[in-house]
Amino acid sequence: MHLPGISGNKDGTGVFRGQGALSHLEEILPRYKNILIFNDRDGFHPCGAAAYFKALGEKLAGRCALQYVSYSGKALPIEDVETKYLEIKHRAGIDLITAVGGGTVIDLAKIIAIAYSNRCESAAEVLSSPNLDNRVDLLFIPTTAGTGSEATSFAVVYKDKVKYSIDRPGLLPAYTILDPMLLRSLPTPVLHATVLDALAQAIEAIWARGSTAEAKEYARQAVRLILANIEPKNTIERLSQLQEASHLAGKAINISRTTLPHSISYPLTSHFGAPHGIAVFLTLPGAAEFNYHTTGETVQPGVRPADVEKSFSLLFSLFGVENIKALREKLSAIIIRLGFGARLRDYGIREGDISFIADSASTKGRIDNNPRRATRDDVLKILKEII
Repeated sequence: MHLPGISGNKDGTGVFRGQGALSHLEEILPRYKNILIFNDRDGFHPCGAAAYFKALGEKLAGRCALQYVSYSGKALPIEDVETKYLEIKHRAGIDLITAVGGGTVIDLAKIIAIAYSNRCESAAEVLSSPNLDNRVDLLFIPTTAGTGSEATSFAVVYKDKVKYSIDRPGLLPAYTILDPMLLRSLPTPVLHATVLDALAQAIEAIWARGSTAEAKEYARQAVRLILANIEPKNTIERLSQLQEASHLAGKAINISRTTLPHSISYPLTSHFGAPHGIAVFLTLPGAAEFNYHTTGETVQPGVRPADVEKSFSLLFSLFGVENIKALREKLSAIIIRLGFGARLRDYGIREGDISFIADSASTKGRIDNNPRRATRDDVLKILKEII
């Protein structure tokens, strides 16, 4: 049963939306006794969440206990997950795990939730034991507008700089709080990098091999919201719309999963440090043109060229263009409009690096979810175009 004021989703989660939605913690937290709060060490205080939790903890003293775990890493390595798991694995009776932060912090909480609820000796067991699922209630409070992690049943972790995706039904949260007030302190480059991620997710959800009518509808709404708020301006209304778009994009890829641009992005982030949203968007224009030219000979099993054509008809309509050249130009203009370079060299990546990137870009579940089959040479060509 959902608490009053929570909008219900088809997946059974409860979502609080809007300015001041954080106040609904007063209704949720007293339902639990021992609450673990993962947070972004760099953003927890500036966004105002730390002060709110501190005051609420004092108010609820004697009714429930709040315990904090801070983290400040990127491209989450399994070694960091192990370190944080060791901090909490012997704590008894944790019945709610909360994450306040971006996708990395939320993914950290997801993986540790599985390990903790199964009394694993190490967090790495989650990678090697696909039957393990989370059994602790989750509450996610995103403080960025891009990953959509609060709306997905999967988490990303890196082992030896290779990306692994953990996908379990129990990773969907019982509660989500979308409060745009928490985005006010986010540095503009960080905000815009996450917006690029959300927009890429929505676009990929439209053409993905695993897409459905429901995924396309979530993605359509996400694209419209982002394009309507693409102009950099600091208003609560813009932040609220971008946050909602991110959530919708997350719901879209929770059904469809992502595709070729995400597959290529992982080595760009893990080996060269390109922020995830930028890393994805760098190859998105080229991947769009690549996918547009899908034929009966190059299409993935289970996908028809007509399906790809319909996907691009929707994208042309959403972006107000008439052909693939104009769509590619519009996508390239967006990354520049949001303040980022559109070429690999802008992130320290040289021509001599792209062979290695192409070798590392075939991520199972992503590249094979692309509507068109992509070879190493195809990836190399996309990369060479933007060096």
